[in-house]
Amino acid sequence: MTVRRVARIVFAVFAVLAAAAPPVPLRAQAYPSTPLETRIKALAGKLAPELIELRRDIHRNPELGLHETRTSALVADRFRRLGLEVRTGYAQTGVVGILRGGRPGPVVALRGDMDALPITEETGLPFASKATAVVDGRRTGLMHACGHDIHTTLLVGVAAVLAAVRADLPGTVVFIAQPAEECCDGAGRMIADGAFRDPVPEAFFAYHVDDTLKAGRVGYASGFMSANVDGFRLEIKSDGCHGASPWLCVDPVVVGAQIVTALQVMIGRELSVHDNTVITVGSFHAGSAPNIIAASAVLQATVRNYGEGQRRLLQDKITRLVTNICEAAGAAFDLAYGFGTPSVYNDPALTAQALAVAERVLGSKDALVEQKPEMGGEDFAHFGRIAPAVMLNLGVVPAHLEATAVHSPTFLADEAAIPIGVELMANIILGRLGAGSGSGAPPGRRP
Repeated sequence: MTVRRVARIVFAVFAVLAAAAPPVPLRAQAYPSTPLETRIKALAGKLAPELIELRRDIHRNPELGLHETRTSALVADRFRRLGLEVRTGYAQTGVVGILRGGRPGPVVALRGDMDALPITEETGLPFASKATAVVDGRRTGLMHACGHDIHTTLLVGVAAVLAAVRADLPGTVVFIAQPAEECCDGAGRMIADGAFRDPVPEAFFAYHVDDTLKAGRVGYASGFMSANVDGFRLEIKSDGCHGASPWLCVDPVVVGAQIVTALQVMIGRELSVHDNTVITVGSFHAGSAPNIIAASAVLQATVRNYGEGQRRLLQDKITRLVTNICEAAGAAFDLAYGFGTPSVYNDPALTAQALAVAERVLGSKDALVEQKPEMGGEDFAHFGRIAPAVMLNLGVVPAHLEATAVHSPTFLADEAAIPIGVELMANIILGRLGAGSGSGAPPGRRP
């Protein structure tokens, strides 16, 4: 038996143990609970087995972005059974559930994304995905390797808890089952389809699983949390010529190489080292033979930074750099620069309010982990352009395992995080509405 085979067996055993592990206590009793907090805690604990089964069902049946037909139908059915007003068809498979409380008050929203990834699962879990799909002309496995099965489960769980206390709910909660976070800007599509015109939320919340924190811990960043996801495609054109006579034409490979190098030099020379910026040329294609200077070279790059001002500054500088180098070489070119998902900005006042509730619910400040902004992207950012928004990172690393990275075929999540996440977010929403232990003060302004 090979070492690799043994390692897979050991991993599978640990995976089964992780799946079977009972939920950990939701919190230490360091703070006295209010009657409503006590009720929320009991509801979250009672729902835990049902929610874990729901998560496993979703995990076993992953669906790619804009194809989440089974998952969206499941969520819509759960919402209807809870007595929510259900609206469907946003961004093809998006679902909105509206819970109107027993008393008037603000409107807040909670988002959970539903889509999976084209990754063949290798966890060995009893409920591991065996689903496949054809992606880019080849068949591949599908897997919830980014925790969206947990995000969707948390959405349903919080809806169930708050529906049970709707008489004490001073306001309205909008539950968003969003498609296509991974691939196709599902958030932007839902907004464009009018999902939040009536009622209009005045605050948005969301979770993302965190593959660096143990279950029971929550990560946060006040201000920027993720980056703008922009980029460009550049084609450098030439007449082409023989590789033995390079002086007879413009060599697009040389020009492209100069551009790649100059882009990296620009960081820290034209851009402040205090303004985090990443420019990665991930694709550079030219030619088909070693003795032919190609008629064109095509470069594709991703550009990451924070804030609207910075992303437009980068566009201007990159356009100028490409133009100057190509003109100096006498090369024609086509540059297509595009803005993708904007950066997630956690409203500081709304974040502080959520953290005050989290400290009570989790029982200690030590359970809250301040994190640096990441250079990855998240289309939850679009909701922050409607109203102040906060995304928290929910720890899901199993207690007895080392972390396994999201977007990997071996990603594992501790299901003990599910009742913790439900209890916490239900209390955060109640606090924002003014019914819980947190302040009901309006959040601060967005940048």
